[in-house]
Amino acid sequence: SERYLAHHDIAIMPNGNILAIAWEEKSSEEADQAGRKADMTPIAGLWPDVILELKPQGKDGAEIVWEWHIWDHLIQDFDATKSNFGEVDKHPELIDINLDNDGSGDPDWMHSNAIDYDPINDMIVLSVPHFDEVYIIDHTTTTEEATSSAGGFSKRGGDLMYRWGNPMNYRNGTIDDQ
Repeated sequence: SERYLAHHDIAIMPNGNILAIAWEEKSSEEADQAGRKADMTPIAGLWPDVILELKPQGKDGAEIVWEWHIWDHLIQDFDATKSNFGEVDKHPELIDINLDNDGSGDPDWMHSNAIDYDPINDMIVLSVPHFDEVYIIDHTTTTEEATSSAGGFSKRGGDLMYRWGNPMNYRNGTIDDQ
């Protein structure tokens, strides 16, 4: 659609709905306001990932019935005058908007490339290779709760329940901890 571009992977849920990874476009001005360092932001802005739960409609349509946006779960300690300012090392449940682990400066900032669904615990697993991490997201939230840090079974809303792979991303480790 004009808002989203699906990429890389989907997961079929037991109810027949589809979880899809998609990009949403954020301008360089939006990235700046979110606390992204200007020299790290491409002219094209950023394409942060979203997860969409799609309920199939007919042969070639779908209704979005749930969504989660990484843009709602950011932190930065670069500029106190911008959004998302905080102590990165104290908030592993949030993503530092100034991460650029592959050094490419590519608008495809996260490059999530695999998604899976745990129907027993109603959780989503997301692989983010540009950050060398795997995230667990609480799917028991409503879309509204998924924009916040409250709600769902975890009581964390859409914040990351768990993350594995690279504690340097939230300043709690070294390369040896990967």
